[in-house]
Amino acid sequence: MSFAVNTTTVCAQSFVLKDGDTVVFYGDSITAQRLYTKAVEEFVLTRYPRMHIRFVNAGVPGDITTGGYAGSMAERVARDVAPWEPRMVVVMLGMNDGGWGYGSPDQIEDNFKTQYEALLHAIHEAAPGATLTLATSPPYDEVTHGTEFPGYSKMIDRLATDVSRIAAQWQKSGEQKPLFADFHRPMVDALERAKASDPQLAALLIPDRIHPGEAAHWIMATALMKTWHVEPVISKVDLREADVTSTNSEHTAVSDLKKSATGIEWAQLDEALPLPLDLNNAMTTLLLNASDISEVDRQMLRVDGLKPGNYDLRIDGKQIASFSTAELQHGVNLALYRTPMLDQAREIASKEEERAELDRARFALSANVKQIATTGIAESTLRAAQGDIDAEIRKELSPKPHHFELQLEHPVQQNSAAVGH
Repeated sequence: MSFAVNTTTVCAQSFVLKDGDTVVFYGDSITAQRLYTKAVEEFVLTRYPRMHIRFVNAGVPGDITTGGYAGSMAERVARDVAPWEPRMVVVMLGMNDGGWGYGSPDQIEDNFKTQYEALLHAIHEAAPGATLTLATSPPYDEVTHGTEFPGYSKMIDRLATDVSRIAAQWQKSGEQKPLFADFHRPMVDALERAKASDPQLAALLIPDRIHPGEAAHWIMATALMKTWHVEPVISKVDLREADVTSTNSEHTAVSDLKKSATGIEWAQLDEALPLPLDLNNAMTTLLLNASDISEVDRQMLRVDGLKPGNYDLRIDGKQIASFSTAELQHGVNLALYRTPMLDQAREIASKEEERAELDRARFALSANVKQIATTGIAESTLRAAQGDIDAEIRKELSPKPHHFELQLEHPVQQNSAAVGH
């Protein structure tokens, strides 16, 4: 079976990360949730399956720009950033820097800016080869909830604006060329849209006002991946039924195109996989309606020239969905359907969750300020276990060929005698 029909090759040249890079996520408890960071890893694994990137989570609950219970800022940078020699460091702080209702807002903001820039200088000195991505904190949610700290949302808004300005100023100075990822505004927008459509579910996006739920972390991951210039198209296939040709295909190979009496069939081998979203979860539906994640999760199929009617799409013999001629002519996004490709991505995500839990345990040991004699041995064991899971993930990463069928639905002939009973 040949897969050489009118294809283009997936190119990661515009993507900021390169093969072999190490990424360190530096932040507070929102980073320590290991949810947006895991979503970013799954983005990279499924979109660039040939790329090897090491991800390190250095999130500490309660941390502020000067540090916290796991050490001062200087200690944190020396222990949690420098040894990894990262090529990318994502800094996301601010939620705990707003003072929680104590102190003058102006003084809080001035201290934050001073301490934040000191942190950036420290990271730059500890990891001079790293690019910094400065990410704003998600909001303190007073959109779908009441407030425990009146006005705190506005304080976090101010700090988010400060991060964006610092990023711009450092770019002008030439001392550092950071990237900027806005987690704050997309999350506020999503909260407002979700509240308008489903107030009860909207409150679960950030259930405690501070820590986003899993669905909301995908909004943050999407913002970061856009900053890193992720390729938004998983694959794109345009077919013309009349002459059975493939046109304008991207990031995939199509072969064995055939017409049948009621439709069309072909084989397809994509170069990437869809995001491993749980499409059976009501929060995922809310996420898709309230955010722009589908803009960067596009597995497109378009077919021209079909006879009018509804067509069943089967992949590997499995019924996926039914589409009208008009829908197929406009184009359908298969990433939003339960397909064998999504099932493969979900299996990979399950393995990645195991690896993330081992990384959580490793970091807890390394960040323990009361170092014990066995810490080094245990940390090495956990790293080795992560390596084993990573090897398992790599075996499952390669996209697989699939057989597609579009068949015209036959109208059901009703028995006129039975109508009206």
